[in-house]
Amino acid sequence: MPVRNRRLSIAGGLFGVLAAVSLVMPSSLIVEQAGPAIDVTGDAGEDTPILTITGASTYPSDTRFYMTTVSAYGTADMGVPGAQALLALLMKDSQTVPVRSLYSAEQSAEQVDEKNAQLMTSSQDSAAVAGLAKAGYTTPMTLSVAGVADDSGARHVLQEGDILTSITYDGTTTQLTTFADLSTVLADVPGGKQVVIGFTRDGDERQGTVTTSPYEADSTGWVHPGSRLGIYVNSEDLDFPVDISYGVNDIGGPSAGNMFALAIYDELTEGSLGGDNIIAGTGTVSYSGEIGAIGGIQHKLVGAAEEGATYFLAPAENCTETIGYEPDNMQIFAVRTLDDSIAAAEAIGNGDTSGLTTCRQVVEATQ
Repeated sequence: MPVRNRRLSIAGGLFGVLAAVSLVMPSSLIVEQAGPAIDVTGDAGEDTPILTITGASTYPSDTRFYMTTVSAYGTADMGVPGAQALLALLMKDSQTVPVRSLYSAEQSAEQVDEKNAQLMTSSQDSAAVAGLAKAGYTTPMTLSVAGVADDSGARHVLQEGDILTSITYDGTTTQLTTFADLSTVLADVPGGKQVVIGFTRDGDERQGTVTTSPYEADSTGWVHPGSRLGIYVNSEDLDFPVDISYGVNDIGGPSAGNMFALAIYDELTEGSLGGDNIIAGTGTVSYSGEIGAIGGIQHKLVGAAEEGATYFLAPAENCTETIGYEPDNMQIFAVRTLDDSIAAAEAIGNGDTSGLTTCRQVVEATQ
């Protein structure tokens, strides 16, 4: 064999070896795909319900509410093998994401798992508080200041660790025993107005005047009603009026809150909230029932469709991410609050969704 041809053969062989090695070595990419959609009104297996409520009257329902998930392959420690990443690039229903765009170099896979488990627990607590509230139950709690924003009107009044006890606006004082007490008052206070906050610090009762700040428009152009204090609030010592337990294992993150809250409300109220339909959805939920944005909604739509869902409740801020990924015969409705989700389920159950806002309508309104 001529020397030049032999060199080309060797070079080609080395390239082939390197290419083969790159396909089996870990990449720097995470692959995301549709995860399972789980009926939160059903069983987790072996007759273990996903949702169990004791200490209150509950009612049977024909409505099935599905939480949706994303399956992520790879960890904070390493990405998937190159071959898997390459295959994902060729599939519409798969997405590759750089490991470091999701996790910092300081985070280990174990730490991420622990955080996701904590987020799921927090989501379940928020769903319980919000769902119970809509069903007429109050969950007392202690509200403490976790931090104060630099541009907050409260920065010279409140500090981390203060316990919030009351809020006074326009001559009316409201005692703060739940997060909803605070958010309900602020929803009626225009930005730039003053409120008086009652709080305790190191056991001493105090008061301070805070000028509220207006909300900025979100990505859809919507502006939250009322105003905010510019503080971060911890809700502690929750005293649930009934016992609620969850049979969800090996799933983390906060995005099931919306569907948990709906299922709790449905079980505590008579009738079938959404008729005999399968309603899937996603979204975080706050103690006061606000629905927040999540990640991976395009994958969650796929998982919902695989379980036969023809209705999907999506956080309004995620609506742009649903365009081009809508499964056939699925209606996707935008929700901002648990009230919106309840109203959507009722409309679906009544067979008339003409009054609901679809995600396409939300997107078109911004164009």
